[in-house]
This record gives sequence, structure tokens and C-alpha cells, in this order.
Amino acid sequence: MRIALLIDTSTTWGSGLIEGIVDYSKSRGKSWLFSFEPRGKYDDMQLPEGWQGDGVIARVTTAKLAEQIITRKIPSVNVSWFRYGTNLIPTCTCNEEKAAELAVQYFVGQGYRQFAYCRSTLRPTYFDRLGDEFERCIQNAGYRCLVFEPDTCMDQLDTEGQLMRLGGWLDSLPRPTALLSFDSIQGRLITEACHHQGISVPDDIAVLGGEHDELCSRVSQPPLSGIDQAPQLVGFHAAEMLDMQLNHRPSRARDQRLPPARIIARQSTDKFAIDDEMLAEAIRYIHANYAERLKISDILAEIPLSRRALEIGFRKYLGRTPRDEIRRVRLHKSLELLCDTDWSVTRIAQECGFDRPELYTRAFRREFKATPSQYRRNLAHDIPPPHFTHPEATRPKDASKRRSPRDA
Repeated sequence: MRIALLIDTSTTWGSGLIEGIVDYSKSRGKSWLFSFEPRGKYDDMQLPEGWQGDGVIARVTTAKLAEQIITRKIPSVNVSWFRYGTNLIPTCTCNEEKAAELAVQYFVGQGYRQFAYCRSTLRPTYFDRLGDEFERCIQNAGYRCLVFEPDTCMDQLDTEGQLMRLGGWLDSLPRPTALLSFDSIQGRLITEACHHQGISVPDDIAVLGGEHDELCSRVSQPPLSGIDQAPQLVGFHAAEMLDMQLNHRPSRARDQRLPPARIIARQSTDKFAIDDEMLAEAIRYIHANYAERLKISDILAEIPLSRRALEIGFRKYLGRTPRDEIRRVRLHKSLELLCDTDWSVTRIAQECGFDRPELYTRAFRREFKATPSQYRRNLAHDIPPPHFTHPEATRPKDASKRRSPRDA
């Protein structure tokens, strides 16, 4: 069977989707032949005239492509956030609302109380559910969210006029502000505009990309944090949906919106927005020493605070106790190790500072409603619970590459 992949290859999202699709094909023993070529994110993708294939997995970002697919009655799956062909073309993509909620959870957990969102300057007319949900969640938490609304398409990045206009808006934001951008392309443009305006990232403005793109992250100064939308798993599930159509089997759902996997934190958000420097230092100490048999007395030995002041400060700024923060950091680090290594649960428990494996398993089940072993076994079919990869957390030297669904 010939499958057309109308997906960009220039982004981490696009290439990850293709990897997931190929993983499904190989793991299920499918003799699929793929038609695809190098493409940019904003390329106009169309089916070639006269193409005689069996199925399509595409980022359906135009009405013309949707019309092509519907008219030809080709089995297909849309993997984009665009809603062209709704109810006629099955969709499998990342859940925008869950991505926004994860961003809010991350920023609030770092102590931020001032927020902003930057919509796409390349697609000003796009119906931005990510931004709308981020704004709604911020308001529901009792805070205000300032929004950059481009009224025209800035189709050329890094032009002096665009940087000046965006920079003027950034300069008007209160300090410190936690800012979510539509994607990593927009996020990198924001860090560039901040540089032109003399705005410090992350000290004045912490910048998080709405999706993680490795190249944009590396090019950005400082390196850009982003939301990992789990493209390999989305691609895997999209291929499964297409396979069911090709075999005339009813799909479990025509619209699958999978939650994001985690936030990959880089230097652009490497700051805790807490006025009290002693408390900020206590949080940094926990992140740097979570793997040790860390006790509250160890923190107090390093930070000149009373135990009561430490407890009150943590509850005021983070909404949790110091002991809760230690456990939270350990659990989220263990999630990374479950995904990225083949280490045993016992070794992961030891590496993350738990005295005994059973204590780790109990805490993990209480937090994520599954045991570590169940979580690892389910990676092929379930999106992992959201978690954060902190820039100070060192990846184990012998960690294997993140496993694909067929290896789980």
C-alpha cells in the first residue's frame, strides 16, 4: 500500500510524526510504501494530480487540501490543529487545551503571578485555541493575561520593523512575566526581540514555546523551553487510525486529541519568580540535590531561614510544602528516567532519592494513578502524564534513546 505523508520535515513536530507513523508500520508488519519529500512548516501541501495511493496522513492546513481528500474519498487522518474537513476527515493531534493547562501549571508552579501570550505573527487569522485556553486558565486562577494580537501577517521573520513592534509590546509588560508563545518559531522571535530591547530572558520575561522544536531551541538566545506534544505517539496513533480505515474496521474515535507529554525546560524559563531570594535559593537547592537523602534540616543548614518561615514561604508562593516539593521533583525526574532509559524501577528509585522501591511505587501511584511498571508498559498506547524536564537535571550518561512505541 502507498501512503502519502503530507507533513513538514523541517520541525521536531513534523519529523516526530513521521517517525511514529513508520514505527507503527514496522511494529505491525505493514508493507506500507511512503510518499513524502522535504517540506517546510508553511509549505502549501497538495496531493499530486493523478496520484494513485491508498491513504493519506497530512497536516490539513488549507481548505483546498481538505477538498482534495474529501472529493477523492481517500482514507485519511489530519494531524494538524486546523479544523478543515471537520466530521469528514478523522483527526489525531495534540490537545491544545491540555497543552495550555500544562503551561499554566508549570508557570504557576514556578511562582509567577503575571502572564502574557503571543499569538502567531505568521497566521494572524488562525483560530488560536491554545492561546484562548491559556488566557482562560490564567483568568480562572485569578490572574490577568496580556495578549499580543497581530493584525496583519508578518511574513518575514526578524525584520527590523517586526522586531521593533513586538519589542515595544514586550517592553510594556510588567516584570517578571511568564510568556507563552504560539509555537517555537514565535518563541525564538520573542527572545530575539527581547535581546534588541535589552530585556533579560528569563529574569524579566520567561519564554515558553507552545511546542518544542529542537532547532529553534538551540538557535534561540538563551535556549528556548517548549511543550513536548509527543509527536511520535501522535504519529503512531494516527497510523493506527488510518490502518483501521484501510481494513474497513470502525475506529474507536474519529477525533483523537492526545495530551502533551511534558515541558522541556531550557534556560529561557530557568527562573523561579519569587521575591524572597532566600526561598528561591531553597527551591534551587532542592532541584540540585533531590537525588540525595534530602531532609528539611539539610535545606535549613544551607539557607538561613527558620523552619516556620520556610514552610510559610513555600505555601505562599508555590501552594505546597518543602517536603511536597522534594517529592514532586523526584517523581518528575523518575518519569524522565522511565521514558529515556531501560533502568529497573529499583535503580530509578535509588537515583531519585527514594529510600526504598516500595516507597517510590506508592508515591508514584498516588500521583499518577499507576505504578512505574504500568506506566512504562503503557507507553505504546497511552500518553505519559505531563511532566517537566528541568535544565539542571543531568541526563544519565548511559541513558538510551527515548524508546518508540514498539519497544515499550
